[in-house]
Amino acid sequence: MRHDQSGPHRVSQSRPTMADQLERITPRLDALTQRARLGGLRPHDYHELETEAQAIASDLVAAFRGPRAASLHPPLYVSRDGTKAAW
Repeated sequence: MRHDQSGPHRVSQSRPTMADQLERITPRLDALTQRARLGGLRPHDYHELETEAQAIASDLVAAFRGPRAASLHPPLYVSRDGTKAAW
């Protein structure tokens, strides 16, 4: 027997809650933390860790503001090495 999903009895899939979205990010943050704890990191490793941290941060913001969220107050200046910024 086949059930038609297009009729009036179709079960709607709700949008994931903020908590669901945050929960999906948690394993990535845990993996990033574990990798940072290993020590013996080279400069290239720091770049990779920071790139992943930026991706996680974007997903965290998206959980609160939606997928196309933009920073309200982006820095006016960021140093080449990323250690200094000015607003």
